[in-house]
Amino acid sequence: MRGIPLIITLLLTVSLAYYIYLPLPEAIQRPWKLMLLDATFRTAVYIAALKQWLGFDHYIISIRRTSEFFDKNPDPEFLPGVIVSDETFSGVPVRVYEASGGEGGLKRGLLYFHGGGWAMGSAKKGAYDKMSRIWSDELNAVVVSVEYRLYPEVQFPVPYLDCLTAAKYFLSAEVLSKYSIDPERVAVSGDSAGGNLAAAVAQEVRTSLYSYSYSVILQL
Repeated sequence: MRGIPLIITLLLTVSLAYYIYLPLPEAIQRPWKLMLLDATFRTAVYIAALKQWLGFDHYIISIRRTSEFFDKNPDPEFLPGVIVSDETFSGVPVRVYEASGGEGGLKRGLLYFHGGGWAMGSAKKGAYDKMSRIWSDELNAVVVSVEYRLYPEVQFPVPYLDCLTAAKYFLSAEVLSKYSIDPERVAVSGDSAGGNLAAAVAQEVRTSLYSYSYSVILQL
């Protein structure tokens, strides 16, 4: 009887090691750290599925909360020369990053849409905030990162419409002048789902500008 707790402990240890272990290339540094991270997210997925099955919470929202736990809050001391402000462009929340260098001249403009499968991610946290600060500083640019609404709180095409609304507001002559942006040097960018949004927004804006120019020519 005394050996039963030892056997149970041994079985649990072996099971846990089997659950965590993940074959990885030898060149990867600190493989156990990656294995633990992978096991953590797999566990979060299983728990999220169980919570949705029990009717406690939506699957995506549960996973989002877990991922947000690992996102570090912005460090205000990182590139302090970049001015960061939270604004709304026609009702759409955005975070604006303004490089303090290059006084007296027009700056580049960059409209950015974060990734996350249209369901996760935030312009204001973790790597996205850090990247926007770096781009603003190194490019001497005004970076606008859009906090578009996510699934399941909204359905398609709301995220796209949020991004398009923010883009049209940002590209207005008044706003470009306010932030001292050169209208000839404005880019639209994004990663993953944000790349899809960037492509769709760029095409729509281009089509709208072409249609406007064509109507002006016809009037003339």
